[in-house]
Amino acid sequence: MKNNKLALANKGMTILIFIFCTIATLTAQTNIHFQFKKDHSFKIAQFTDFHWDNKSANCAKTIETIQQVLNNEKPDIAILTGDIVTASPAKEGWLAIAKIFNDAKTPWAVTLGNHDAEPGLSRAEIFKLLETLPYFVGSKGPAIYGSGNYTLPIAASDKKSTAAVIYCMDSNDYSKDKKIAHYDWIHFDQIDWYRKTSDKYTSANNNSPVPSVMFFHIPIVEFNNIVGKETTIGIKKENVASSEINSGIFASLVEKKDVMGVFVGHDHNDDFIGIYLNICLAFGQVTGADAYGELERGARIIELQEGKFSFDSWIRTKTGANFKYNYPSGKSM
Repeated sequence: MKNNKLALANKGMTILIFIFCTIATLTAQTNIHFQFKKDHSFKIAQFTDFHWDNKSANCAKTIETIQQVLNNEKPDIAILTGDIVTASPAKEGWLAIAKIFNDAKTPWAVTLGNHDAEPGLSRAEIFKLLETLPYFVGSKGPAIYGSGNYTLPIAASDKKSTAAVIYCMDSNDYSKDKKIAHYDWIHFDQIDWYRKTSDKYTSANNNSPVPSVMFFHIPIVEFNNIVGKETTIGIKKENVASSEINSGIFASLVEKKDVMGVFVGHDHNDDFIGIYLNICLAFGQVTGADAYGELERGARIIELQEGKFSFDSWIRTKTGANFKYNYPSGKSM
């Protein structure tokens, strides 16, 4: 009996330590803490596919787009979902982008795309640079496949618990065997990391899944399953450019029951959103003026609701807010 009590005490201490770490510590370099506001909302701006070339005059247009979104929406965090700096000099490009968010005093995080390591910095080197910057809240993450697998916990408005979790994952770049697939995929050890991390948050939340959202760059094959459904809205002007390999990340999301929505970039002519097996799948809005594509430049907004498996989302561009959508109803707002 004494041993059982000791084991329970140790387990309780582990959960308390986990709660403290996830709420109080986001990144060592920033000391920025996220929590729901008094109105129980938390707003995310997803920017994607800048295709930033520091030598291009179009950078001014990209900056204008980002600033308009930040000024109109005033998000609690900006998440950049890949293909951000795609031309050399890479370091100068990343520092120029950092200045936009520094000037706006907006915390920002990154998931890398398939082009980000091409201009001269490796994926690990990009995070090594970004982790030194004051408003950057992402991290390289644990020693598993890829760079940029991490969580950003959001505390409840009363600061007593973790009320939501943002998962950022590396969808990697290109397959090492072109006979198998063109694009790489989320690998098994990354999925295992998600599963174990999800279990820890659930355990610390009285064994109830914590409402979560997930961001990465390359869409998964399940995005094809929302095309043409009544609960899908938005623009589709190109085929879903996923990897040919289905690595199983979606199956784990279904099983763990915490992730409400998956948000990606990569396809510049798609911004549609829908629901498959009770999980929202959504493209962001292409942001960069130097990126290919016909869509108006902008961002996707996701507004979480504290204590609920629910969120609202819409596309924000210079011309306004479009394709307003509610999860889990699947209805246009």
